[in-house]
Parts: sequence; C-alpha cells; structure tokens
Amino acid sequence: MNKRLLLGAPLALLTLAALACGGGTSTNGTADGPSALYRDDFSDDKSGWCGASDETGSVDYVSGKYVFEVTISDYYTWCIPGEKFDDVHVEVTAENSGGTPDSTFGLICKYQDEDNFYYAGVDSNGASVIGMYENNENSILDSGEVAGLDAEAASYKVAFECNNGDLTLSIDGDQELSASDDTFSDGDVGLFVWTAEELPAEIRFDNFVVTAP
Repeated sequence: MNKRLLLGAPLALLTLAALACGGGTSTNGTADGPSALYRDDFSDDKSGWCGASDETGSVDYVSGKYVFEVTISDYYTWCIPGEKFDDVHVEVTAENSGGTPDSTFGLICKYQDEDNFYYAGVDSNGASVIGMYENNENSILDSGEVAGLDAEAASYKVAFECNNGDLTLSIDGDQELSASDDTFSDGDVGLFVWTAEELPAEIRFDNFVVTAP
C-alpha cells in the first residue's frame, strides 16, 4: 500500500491515501440524553476533526457540516475525532452533494491506528459493505445491495453498531448487513469516503452521534 502522512488506508485491492487527521474532544461531545457518549453537529469548527487539503481534495467544516471533497478515483479518506470507546452504536446523516453515486461513505469504529479498524458504508447506487483493516490487510466481512435505495435522496441515515463482536450496518433505519469479528475490543470512531470512478466526490456529514448499543 502506498500510504502518505495524509489521509490514507486501502480498501479491497485499491491503493488508498488521505489527508492528515487530528484528534480532540468536540465541544459538542458532552452527553446529551441518557445513552449519548459523544455527539457533534459540526457547528463548531474547532471541535477536533480534521481540517486539511491537498491535491487529492479536502476535509473541513463548511456551513455547519463536515465535508469531504475528493478529486482522485479509487481513494479512501477518513477522519477520527480522537476518542476511545468500547462497544458503540454510531450514526450520522450523510448527503451525497457531489452527485457521484459510486462514492461510498460511512462510519468507522474501534479504530486502533491507520492499519487497524472496522468500517461500514454505502453508496447511492445501494452497494453496501462491512469490512475490517487488520495489520495493513483489508478483509470484506459482508457486502450486498440495499433494495430500493433512492440514488437522489437528499440524505441518508447511516448507522454502524459494533457490539461485542457483532457488526451491523443500517441505512435509514433498516438493517442491511451484519458480520461477526472480535479482533478489536475498543477504539476510536470516525467518518470515511471511498471514491470509485466518478469525480469529484463531495459528501456532507451532519449529526454524528455515538451511543451505547
């Protein structure tokens, strides 16, 4: 894998890279409700997420949302807020504002480092995936098609539950994929975008929430 000190990690057989991510606790990351462990609505552009750009694109806060713009195909870009949790249910509202239906967007859980984490996501065509990256090796744990997903929907609610070895991806409230793996017991959470052929990709994230499973 060709990895830079920018944002990068591989998915499938792709060479993936990325823009440098930072850490820190969001000012919106205090508990809100009995089971909220962390949340960020991205209204505070100093809440601890990445802000960077280079020839591959950018990640930054824009008008109260967290925006990935990617100009390179077959490219995986992520950011983490610098937190640590055990079992979690993570969800986010995602808007495919770039209109590239083959761009996959989603969530990360139990992130150890750039070579070790779980991820789950979907594209606007309905292709979905749960996978893991372990010691610089990618494994697809489950994949499929989301029946009836609207490619032109204004936004999608993406949820990823990582609970005692059970991994579940839900889209707009419906469970789509599940897998089992207990390699990682805790770690950070995060967001990612993975481009295919259509460019440029732009995904806007909002209302990122971590709760107990």
